[in-house]
Amino acid sequence: MKKLGFIVEMKDCKDAADLRRWVDLAQQQGIDGVELLFNSKCGVDFTLDKIKPAFENTPVEPAACGLWWLNTISPDPDERAAVRRTMLEFLDMAEAIGCRMAFFNTGEYDPEDPDKNIAEFKKEYLYYEDIADKKGIKLACYLGHGGNFVHSREILDKLLKEVPEFNIKLDPVGIMRNMKDDPYEIMKRYANRIAHFHAKDIFRYGDDGWEIEPIVGMGQLKWNVMLGMLWNVGYDGYIIIEPHGDVWAEPENRWKHIVLAKRHLEQYMIR
Repeated sequence: MKKLGFIVEMKDCKDAADLRRWVDLAQQQGIDGVELLFNSKCGVDFTLDKIKPAFENTPVEPAACGLWWLNTISPDPDERAAVRRTMLEFLDMAEAIGCRMAFFNTGEYDPEDPDKNIAEFKKEYLYYEDIADKKGIKLACYLGHGGNFVHSREILDKLLKEVPEFNIKLDPVGIMRNMKDDPYEIMKRYANRIAHFHAKDIFRYGDDGWEIEPIVGMGQLKWNVMLGMLWNVGYDGYIIIEPHGDVWAEPENRWKHIVLAKRHLEQYMIR
C-alpha cells in the first residue's frame, strides 16, 4: 500500500488546463495520482482532448475514474440502453488515458425487492466486467450512496453470494451516514473485496445530530486501524483523499485539505 491520490470533481474542470492545475498540485506535493469523478447529474463529457493532455509529461497518473448517479439497472429499457452507452464511453475513456480502476453505481431496479435488484445487477455487472477486463481495468461499486440498492450488510451478503466477482469502493463516512453501519465492522467482514478506498473523515458530537467533515486525521475515524486492516489483507490499491463537506469541498479550500491529509495518511504507508 504505497499510492496516494485525491479526487478531482470533473464538473469543475472545463478543459485540460483546469485539470492540469490539479495534476501539478499532485506532483508538487509528491502525490501519485488523481481520481477523476464524473457526476451524471451535472452532465458528463469524456472528450479526450479535455482530459488526456493533463497527464502528459508528468509522473502523476489517473488513479481512478468514477461515474456517479447512473441507474445501471433501470427498469426503463430506454434508460438502461442509454446508461449502457454512457458506461461504454466511460470505460473507453478510462482505457485511453491509461486508468486501471473504474467505479460506478449499482443502481436500483425495485426499492422493495433486493433479490430482483441483485438479479438485474448481476447481468449488468458481469457485462461491464467482461469489457473492463479486456481493457485491463478493475471495476468496483459504491456502497450505500444515493442511487444504490446496497444499503445494508444483509443485501451485501446476498450480492456477494450471487456475484462473487463484485468489488467494493469503500468510503467509511458513507458507510456511517448512508448504510447507518460501523465502517470497522464492514471492513472486518469484507476487506478482501475492497478494490478502491476513499479517505474521508467525520466528527459527531452531542445527541442533536451535529456533525462536521474535517480534514482527514482531524475527526473521529481511526486511520491507523483502517489502514492497518487494509494492510492485513494485502490491499495494494490507492488511498484517495476526498475533501468533503461544507468547508473542504469548496474548490478554493480543497488543496489545504489535500496537503494536511497527506501528512497524516502517509505515516501508515510505504512511499
